[in-house]
Amino acid sequence: MIKQARVVPLETPDNSSDSDNESENEEGKDIQVEFEARSPEGEDYQGIKRLLQQLFLRSQVVDCSRVTDTILAQRGIGSVIKQSLPDEVEQQQDGNEETNEVYAISTVLNLADKTKESVIGLRRFLLDQTAKGNDRQVLKYVTDLLSGRIGFLVNERFINIPAQITVPLLETLVLEMRKARDRNLPYDFEYYIIICKLYKPKNLAGAASNEACLFTNPEEELFVGESELCIDYDVSAETSL
Repeated sequence: MIKQARVVPLETPDNSSDSDNESENEEGKDIQVEFEARSPEGEDYQGIKRLLQQLFLRSQVVDCSRVTDTILAQRGIGSVIKQSLPDEVEQQQDGNEETNEVYAISTVLNLADKTKESVIGLRRFLLDQTAKGNDRQVLKYVTDLLSGRIGFLVNERFINIPAQITVPLLETLVLEMRKARDRNLPYDFEYYIIICKLYKPKNLAGAASNEACLFTNPEEELFVGESELCIDYDVSAETSL
């Protein structure tokens, strides 16, 4: 299924060190890139897996390959963002990994489906991260949540992709889940879990650190504000930052 393409204008940064002629020619110009939101397909496997690896880093618990397979097996649920190319160009470059690049993904996985190895890994990961906080009450809360109707929301993209693409992607996802429920498919969730990535300065503590934190996906700060429970875990040892 091909979904409606949306245009997102991207501006190139001003480069004042270029020659005067180049500056005059480039001044005021935008580079417009047209993106398409499509249902995930087999050719998107590597791109989806790469985005999941951004989320789970070096985790040995979550198998990103299995999670990607599960995402691709969900028919009519979720979207990937890819560059929109004219049909003739797309045919000429068919199979080219660069033209098949997945720039963003928005989807949901049913965490109650314990028949799938991918879901078992996600559940174990979430419980492991919760247990590291050494709070038995919180661990029990999360364990109880995982026994109910709960979805794992994936909202991942390249860092240079504008946040405004999130609104149509999530609106589409809500509509797709509604249609799935009408077909008696298991997408009737009471709660959602999402992993939000943010940076906190190491030299600040307490409230000052929280105020200075920076969300990789800015819109996810709104999700946090509406959440019943937030759990922090440190991944600095798994990154080069």
